[in-house]
Amino acid sequence: MEKKHILLLIFSFFVLNPIAGANDDCLPASCSSSDPEIRFPFRILGQQPDRCGFPGFDLSCDGQNQTILQLSSSLSYIVNSISYLEQVIYIDPEFCRPNRIVSVNVTETPFSYSNFFMQSYTFYNCSQNYSSMYPDVPFPCLSSGNHSVIAMLTGSVYPGYVPPNCKVMKSVVLPVRPNGDISVALELMWFTPYCKTCEREGKACELKTDDEQTICVSSRRKGISRSAKYGLGIGMSVLALICISGLACYVSSKVQGHNDSHNQSIDTSPVANIPQQPNSGTGLDGRTIESYPKTVFGESSQSPNVDATCVICLFDYKLKESLRTIPQCNHCFHAECIDEWLKLNKTCLVCAGTHRKVRHWLHLAVKHY
Repeated sequence: MEKKHILLLIFSFFVLNPIAGANDDCLPASCSSSDPEIRFPFRILGQQPDRCGFPGFDLSCDGQNQTILQLSSSLSYIVNSISYLEQVIYIDPEFCRPNRIVSVNVTETPFSYSNFFMQSYTFYNCSQNYSSMYPDVPFPCLSSGNHSVIAMLTGSVYPGYVPPNCKVMKSVVLPVRPNGDISVALELMWFTPYCKTCEREGKACELKTDDEQTICVSSRRKGISRSAKYGLGIGMSVLALICISGLACYVSSKVQGHNDSHNQSIDTSPVANIPQQPNSGTGLDGRTIESYPKTVFGESSQSPNVDATCVICLFDYKLKESLRTIPQCNHCFHAECIDEWLKLNKTCLVCAGTHRKVRHWLHLAVKHY
């Protein structure tokens, strides 16, 4: 088996084979372009693997591509935003939905609050001409032309106080920090896992293997996953390897053909031993090539002033070898070498600087074979 085939087999076995078992990275995801970015400790069910999140921090996408947090079997909330640095998730209170003025119980969730953050609010149904000396939170979505619904922090006034022309609807316990607006968002905080150190350093946080301890890793951004980049890189590498191998074989065959022509007979024209390449249409036609001056090396009256080596095949010129000169620049080469070049190119390869690449490919080919 040729060396290039062995090389391709080894390359495929050790490099391409792992792609089949490669896992997707825990890249940030979202339910829609307008929804918050979801990353550790959260994960979106069905989009990110289990290892990408922390137990109890599962989110989902609903039919409207909204990010949903399920706090209990019966209560789910739309996620407005997430502050990974503060470790706070902001959820829509959804008080405007029917029968949604309920307490938020976080005792069986990964979210923790001291009593300082769990605040009791009382909702009131008031007539349109109610008045109060104390701050209240209006809920226009629950009001009508005949009544208004407001909420006040329980205990913010003297016990038993009810605003004039109002009736108590319900008292609920809600997670909200001081000066928070319960009509806009409720605030759930988590302390475990603790990732603030990673966030301050601009790094990503993730779980250790088989452990609930976290570590900081390089920051991840949305885009092509590592496995996709890996596969793309491998594909390009294989393509490049095939091209280089094919070029090396072609150049090697040219060099071997030139050697054989010298070993058979010094008077035999090497052109007959070179496989003819089909004209690509980008080079010169045979009549034009033949019009370029052709001389025999070693005949003092005809030999041009040239270097001792052909820059195409890297072999020294020998007596009675045919040389061809390009009239525009007076560069000389073995006739069989430059003829093959001119069939595919209209310019001198020395003037174009291409001889450096040709020398490099020839060096690789001779070394490999």
